[in-house]
Amino acid sequence: MTEMLAHELRTARAPISAHLFVSGFTYTGMISSWLPDKPDAACTSEETVSHLVERLEHGDFYILCPDNEVTPEIDRKRVAWAAQDIIENRPALSRWHPDFAERFAAFEKPDRNVEKV
Repeated sequence: MTEMLAHELRTARAPISAHLFVSGFTYTGMISSWLPDKPDAACTSEETVSHLVERLEHGDFYILCPDNEVTPEIDRKRVAWAAQDIIENRPALSRWHPDFAERFAAFEKPDRNVEKV
């Protein structure tokens, strides 16, 4: 829906735009009620918003916000894997499905090429 909205706004030459934001693990007030201390892997809300604003200033449509554990490289690989879920008609989020866990682990290794799904 966001892709279509962005296309429509661009086509209409609207003075606003739409962007697709996917945040990493973000420590928020809501999470703090279950986890009183911020996990090392999580970014703060301020860090997440700062990344969003920076990427908006660059004009990015797809904005993947890493956290303190998942690198941009891993994010890109996970997106490539998810696109292959659609192409191969695998189960949603197949990277967590027992039938695909081993294959995904091999794919996600840093020495793998993103294009080879």
